[in-house]
Amino acid sequence: MIYVTNKGAHTLTDRYDGHEYEFPPDTCIGIPEEVAQHIFGYGDDNKIPYLARHGWMKMNTDFDAAMKRLGEFAFSREPMKTSHLSALVVERVAPPHPKGKAGQKSSSLASSQ
Repeated sequence: MIYVTNKGAHTLTDRYDGHEYEFPPDTCIGIPEEVAQHIFGYGDDNKIPYLARHGWMKMNTDFDAAMKRLGEFAFSREPMKTSHLSALVVERVAPPHPKGKAGQKSSSLASSQ
């Protein structure tokens, strides 16, 4: 079993032997070693076929950027603890209006009724 952690910002989805594998950001997923080899080229020194299959490398000049993308995935034989901080949803609320302008508009509307 190989544990893969996606440290990037985008989910990777791929298939092997009729099964779909999904690697969401900041999540550790356990997969068989042959799946890791098929999807990521795990254990293979020549990563070009895997980079090209994912569409990360279309030309030789894309190699460095594609390897950087592959580098966003960490591999281990033991489960890795992942940080859940990036999974937090922060609700953004508009700040309250200053009392001056907002109060004047509402009071002038109230007096005209």
